Order: sequence, then structure tokens, then C-alpha cells
Amino acid sequence: MNDTRREQLLDYVEKEFIGPDPVDWEGYKQANGEEVLVSDPPRTRYIAGILFPQGLPEEESSDFAEGEFNEVMEVTEDTISEEKSSPTLKVTSEYLEDAEELINRSNAYRQSAISMTVAISDGDTICVEVSAGQYKTLTMKDSRTNKIVSKYPRTAIFWNNDNAAILLPNTEDGIKKIDVGNTNLKFDITYRYKRGSYSIYTFTLENSTVRPAAFKDDDCYFQVKFRLSSDKGFSPLPDTQRINVQDEDYLSNQLLYRDVHNYAIGHGCAADWEDDANKVSWIQTAIFPTYEVKSIVPDAIEGVTLEMMKYSPDVDFSENIQELYLMCDKYEEWIGNREQEALNLNKTYLRTDFEDTAQRHIANCKKCLERMREGISLLESDENVRIAFQYMNLVMIMQQLHYNLPLQKWEEDSDKNFYLENALVTLPDPYNSETWYGNKKRYGKWRPFQLAFILMNLKSMSVRDCVERDIVDLIWFPTGGGKTEAYLGLSAFTIFIRRLMNKDDSGTAILMRYTLRLLTAQQYERASSMICACDIIRQQHEELFGKNRITIGLWVGATTTPNKMQDAVSKYDELYKGENENPFVILKCPWCGAQMGPVQKRSGVREIKGYYKKVEARKKKSIIFRCSNTTCDFSGNENPLPLYVVDEVIYDVTPTLLLGTVDKFAMLPFRPQAQKLFGYHNGVKVTSPDLIIQDELHLISGPLGSMVGHYET
Repeated sequence: MNDTRREQLLDYVEKEFIGPDPVDWEGYKQANGEEVLVSDPPRTRYIAGILFPQGLPEEESSDFAEGEFNEVMEVTEDTISEEKSSPTLKVTSEYLEDAEELINRSNAYRQSAISMTVAISDGDTICVEVSAGQYKTLTMKDSRTNKIVSKYPRTAIFWNNDNAAILLPNTEDGIKKIDVGNTNLKFDITYRYKRGSYSIYTFTLENSTVRPAAFKDDDCYFQVKFRLSSDKGFSPLPDTQRINVQDEDYLSNQLLYRDVHNYAIGHGCAADWEDDANKVSWIQTAIFPTYEVKSIVPDAIEGVTLEMMKYSPDVDFSENIQELYLMCDKYEEWIGNREQEALNLNKTYLRTDFEDTAQRHIANCKKCLERMREGISLLESDENVRIAFQYMNLVMIMQQLHYNLPLQKWEEDSDKNFYLENALVTLPDPYNSETWYGNKKRYGKWRPFQLAFILMNLKSMSVRDCVERDIVDLIWFPTGGGKTEAYLGLSAFTIFIRRLMNKDDSGTAILMRYTLRLLTAQQYERASSMICACDIIRQQHEELFGKNRITIGLWVGATTTPNKMQDAVSKYDELYKGENENPFVILKCPWCGAQMGPVQKRSGVREIKGYYKKVEARKKKSIIFRCSNTTCDFSGNENPLPLYVVDEVIYDVTPTLLLGTVDKFAMLPFRPQAQKLFGYHNGVKVTSPDLIIQDELHLISGPLGSMVGHYET
């Protein structure tokens, strides 16, 4: 995203949720530029960055009634002087309880404090800046309507301790409390502990007003934040202490992120800082935290193009083999550089475990390299593997070209007939780049990790008793890095190698599982383009891949798609009459981009594009997907789109690729016919899936992971 646009969006969101957002209209802005809220009170207008009074009940339902409030209990000058004259605080359990109470207030539903824990070097000088806003309720009679109205002018609060450094507490002081100007805000500093050349402190900004029940907007502070500045630069916080230090994931992350440090922990807020030239000179609270995830751009490997069309059929493959081996050689060279880097890790970072962890990583890399080379060797020696690999490459560029076609909407012409707006003259041809849509350079190239992942699994997909079938390969990449392309490529290879070994095998080959139904529906469209490409190639080469269609099914709950065909027909009729939302998920043809679903003429007449009610034997009705664009390859009666979304049909057809949510697998004991998806026909095992893909694996954690574990068994 353009940096300027990004900043504008962030600024808009922050103004909308936190404020202030002064409107330059008469009566909405004070002479000093501060805003005046007119239509909504502050707690209705803004929802974050608020410090409420202390002592409020936590129940969400016990809200205030305007005008009903108790006397405010404030910390007066007398109590301050009493506090100053009290004996010095010791590091006792009472002091620690007070410190934890501040954290509890930060994490409360109606929080009365925000806090940050940081590490400060010995002898450092720390300055603070506090900013906030307070709104005063003014009630008056509107001269035009004679109604009583309220306005809420904002007063800006800024405090920096008169530009003086903050006096930090020591082990004897425990907690220091400082008044923030003439407000009811307090700035508290809690000493935690000392480690090496730095000490850990928690800084808290709290609203000291106490209201045991109802309260007003005037008692709250809005847009609260504070910023700490350091002369020496803040120290990184120590690593989290782990009871189980042998946890491999923990040790791996410690090594991989050894140069990434955490400088603050927010309580009731986030923390933000700028790491400039290895010195963090300021840390501030962030109610609306942001972080820019940089896009992943693959490195170019000299002499390796990884172009899909180069690996497609009817190409001299010997040159490709050499290119793939060169990619492996470059990977081996990279591993060698990591081995050299690992030799002095423990000395450099003063750790005893980094080198052992690095050696474990390197051993895994070498195992991956070995599997990649085995895959290339199979491409040389096994004709079926090579054919499946070549057609997989052709499918993947076809999938890219067709999936990225724009949506073509149905519009009404002067004769009251529908036509496709901006209809494509010709569908994209992988052999003719002139027919490709948009930026032609984005099509037809593998990223190195994608092709490496596929090479690693060629053996396990083609050799049924291969021990590598027990390995779970994890593609670990940020969003937008190309994970989907990698496993779709392996899926296409799996489909073709399975058909080459038995072209009559029409069972489910791949189970693709998701945790969220929304994700499943989104990925279904992309995988559908790949399946359409596979079926087109099957039609062109029935001698290789058989006469049984290559299909895809969406297996999710009834709230997303119908479970029975009878329900699907009823929902189709309701959709035609405009009485129901679209339950069929597919809104765009995955092959040509034509709009699918209900479209309406100006006269109110409604048509359904792409969905057809088919009357079969004995007047049994069913819904099929057939593109309404006559130039599409999937518009004919004999060749509808190979897509299925109704459970009843899915059990019958056993789609080649099945996308589903994990909860559907709990239906297996209750739906014996679902066993066909695993290759069982009348209790006899005929075939079985070859590949299980679990997308968004990180979502299976906590309680959701426990439930998925039950479904797994």
C-alpha cells in the first residue's frame, strides 16, 4: 500500500475510534482549535483510549444514568501530604499487592489505568510526556427549538513534569506517585527488580477519581497516552522464563529472532518504539497499535528461472533437470553458509544452546535438500512422475490466468436482454501471452520455496508405501507469501499421478481442511480454477487421465450451503423469488469470470445465472452449476462446472478435491455414507485420499485445538 494512503487510513481509524476529531463547522470547534461534541457524548462518540473512574462495577449492564452520581472521592492535598510523611515503603507483600492492583486496573473492563513495563539502564535519565483530553458537559436551551441540549467542549491536557527528569524509585521506595498537573490523573512508577546493569520498572497513568456506582463523562479522561524518553536508550526486556526449556519450538524461535528485542510490555494498551541505530530512545503507549508487515519478495537465483511453461509438456526436459539441480546446489551453498554462521553463536550471544539448535535446523535443511534431489531423480527415471509434473505446471499457469480474470457482470441492454459487461473476446491461452489479462509479468513463475516443497513430496505422492508419507510438512510463510500456490501445485500433481497409476480411480484424492467457514469459501473459488484446469486437460487426454471427471466439493455446515438436494432446490426457488439470500457460495465462474447468482432487470424480473434446476428421472430435481457465458468451456449441458456444494451429492460423487471445515469430520459416525470420502464402499476399502492439507494451522490452538484433536481420532 502507498505509504501516504496507509498513513491516511491509520489517521482516519484513530480519529474515528479514539479521537479527537474536530469538525471545522460553526459550533463544532472552539476558538483554540479544540473540538466540541454536539450530537453524541464523548463515551458514545469514542470507544477506546478512555480512563474511567475507579471503583466502577465490572458488569457491562450497570451503566450510568445521566444526572445520577455520587460525590466524587478525590485524592486531596491532605492525603498527598500524609502520603509524603508516611514511612518509606519497603519491598513487602503489601507493596507488591499495590503494584498488581495497578495492573488489574489497566486490564479491567472499564479500565482506570494504562501501564507499560520497561527496562532502564543504571544511571539513565528518563523524561515523561502525558497527553489526554477532558470533556465538560454544558447543558443549555436551544434558541431555535427550545429543547434542552448538551454540548461537550474538549480541554487538552499536556504534562511533562516541567521538563524535569523523573525520579525513579529504588528498592526502598517501591512505588512513587506523581500528580499530573491540576488534574485527577496520577503518574505512578513501580520498581520491579534489578538484573545485571538494568532494572525493570512499570509506569502507570491512572485516573484517581473514585466512583463506586454511576458516573459522568466529565469524570473520564479521553485520548490518554504517555511517552518515555531515555538518554542512554532503553534496555531490551529479558526473555520470558520457561519451565520446559527443552521445548524445540521455543528454542527455535529464540535462535531465529535472536536479534529482535522486546523493549516494553503494555498493560491495558500496546507499546510502541522506534529502534533507530540500535538505540531505542523513546517508548510510548499505543491504544491503536500498528505494525507494517513487509511483503515477501523472493530472491532471484542466478541461472534459475523456474518458469512454469518451461516445465510444461512438449518441452525438452533435460535442460529443466539441470536447472532444478542448480537450484538444489544453490540451496546447499546457502546451508553451508549457515553452518559457518552457527560455529560461534554461543560465544557471540553468550548462550549455551544456540549452536545445538542451529545444528538441529541445519540437519532439517539437509534432509529437505536430500528429498528435493530424490524428487528430481524421480523426474529423470519415472515417466509417470515426469508427465504428472509437466501437466501440473501447465495447470498452475492456467489457474493463475483464469482465477485473476475480473468479474464480468450481467447488464440489461435496450432490448431487455442480458449481456456481459466488458466481456472477454477470448479466454486466456497459456501458450499466447497476448491473451493474458492485466500485468503479464505476474504469471507463470514459481517462487523457489514453492517448487522446493513440491519436489520434496514427489516421492511420497507417487510411492504409496513411502515412509515420507508420515511426515507433516509445514509451509511457514506470512500472508501473501505464496503458500496457497505451493499446496495447489502439489494437489494438481497428486491428482495427475493418481490418475496415471489408475485412470479409473474416481475417489477423493485430497482433503483440504480449514478452521473457519469464511476462509473455506474464499479458498474454494481459487481451488476451483485449478480443478477446472485439471478437468480441461483430462478431457484433452482421456487416454492418460481417464473419463471420470476431476471435481471439487465444498463440505461445510448447513448455514453456509444446503446439506440435502431437496433443500437446495427449495432454496433455489426462494432465491428466484427474491425471498432468500444466496446459499450457493459461488458468485463468479472460476473459469471465465462471468457473474453467477441472481440478477434483476429494471422491470423487476429476476433471473438466476450459472445455477440451473435439472429435472432427472422420476421427476427428481437437482441443482447444477453451469456457466451462462456461452463462450465459456463449462457452459454446455454435457460439461457443467465440476463444482459441488450439497453434502448429499458430495457423498455420492466423492469429489477429487474436498474442501471442508474440521467440524464436518465429526459427522462421520452419524453419516455412514460419508465414509465414501475415505474410499469405503459398502464397508470395503476401494481407494483412499493421498494428501491432507490443513490450512491456517496456527488457528488450531487453545480450546479449538482440543476440539480438533477429538475429531482427528
